[in-house]
Amino acid sequence: MQLAKHVKFREEKFGGVLFETQSEKVYTLNAAAAAVIREIKPGCDSAQIAAKLQQDFQDPTGKIEQDVHALIVSLQQKGLLTDDAQ
Repeated sequence: MQLAKHVKFREEKFGGVLFETQSEKVYTLNAAAAAVIREIKPGCDSAQIAAKLQQDFQDPTGKIEQDVHALIVSLQQKGLLTDDAQ
């Protein structure tokens, strides 16, 4: 998975911003969501992203895994993420 070609990511002090250039929609991201996008950019899958963030944010509960999955599904539904084959 990767960001769609028409989506730009910029990091900010509060987290980050996704800009969808076709519709000119802007999505603000908190620090955790920005961390997910940073891991998507190098091509990590959702399991790898969740494992890294669980370690980075020291989350033994496993809730981060659910949150990562929910964010990825939401981004895919909005057309902001694509499969690597596209």
